[in-house]
Amino acid sequence: MFNSPCEILLSDIDLTDDRYQMSFEETSVAFLARSIKETGLMCPPLVRPTNNKCIIISGFNRIRAQLYNNETKIIVNQTPPDTSDYRCLLHAITALAFQRPLTHAELIRCTGRLSFFLEKEQIVQKSPAIFNTELNARFVEDLITIGALPDPALALIHLGNLTLNTAKKISVCETGMINIFLKIFSQIKASSSKQLEIIQYIMEIVARDAIDPTNFFNAKEIQALLFDENTAPGIKTTLLRTYLFERRFPTIFKTHQRVQEKISALKLGGNIKFLPPENFEGQYYGISFKAKRYDEFAATVQTLHTALSNPALKDIFHP
Repeated sequence: MFNSPCEILLSDIDLTDDRYQMSFEETSVAFLARSIKETGLMCPPLVRPTNNKCIIISGFNRIRAQLYNNETKIIVNQTPPDTSDYRCLLHAITALAFQRPLTHAELIRCTGRLSFFLEKEQIVQKSPAIFNTELNARFVEDLITIGALPDPALALIHLGNLTLNTAKKISVCETGMINIFLKIFSQIKASSSKQLEIIQYIMEIVARDAIDPTNFFNAKEIQALLFDENTAPGIKTTLLRTYLFERRFPTIFKTHQRVQEKISALKLGGNIKFLPPENFEGQYYGISFKAKRYDEFAATVQTLHTALSNPALKDIFHP
């Protein structure tokens, strides 16, 4: 399949051509460079000769390590010049997939590029041999759909800022809305359920109030919240959800604030949790507390007994 290993100049490798790079990892090659210097290059990179240059198929880090070592030459395996793009792509994917499990971002990149050569059903059928794992048809379809999103989406998935469920959800949106969501999720850190909640609230707000999505995103409240460099991504998520909830459900938000003020007036302390019904759609309030000893239990019960005489408690149940 390959020609015999040969030595080429590193300057003969086109480092700008990353068409076969499947990995998103940009790790330091310092340790790898040291290992190659002390023990030698155990597995030569695979390259494809073309137009007086060579394109890397696999072994990007090994080549970077040799450059780090200030070497001018490297031993490589070369494909025959007439090797097809499809065969080169297979070599690139399998070289990584049989080294370690692929990340979601890498699976998206790989299936997206394979879809230029194979039908979805063929990718499913060949997945064990290509990805070192079996992929079902629905998952492959989702990967290809998500792969059609703008490039920043893949980077956000790699960083953990965008989940597959969220990416699939926004893939059906218009381009302008997609870009807005990608900008939002680049600034916050949220679970899949919270990401979907944010999407739902924004879509409902702009539809109900007939607001242009771009104008909504560019509002000073949103911009100040998202792009405050002194606020951690997790805190931004909490602030954004609160802001969106208030915009989406202003009456419920005001009711929640009033009830929280009355709960604070009860002075229950940090050990007792007074839980109003979610979104005030139910009729039942909940109270919970913990106690390790009898005296803690008795003290908590006394606190609750004292709260019975507080008018704020009656106001909560009889607003």
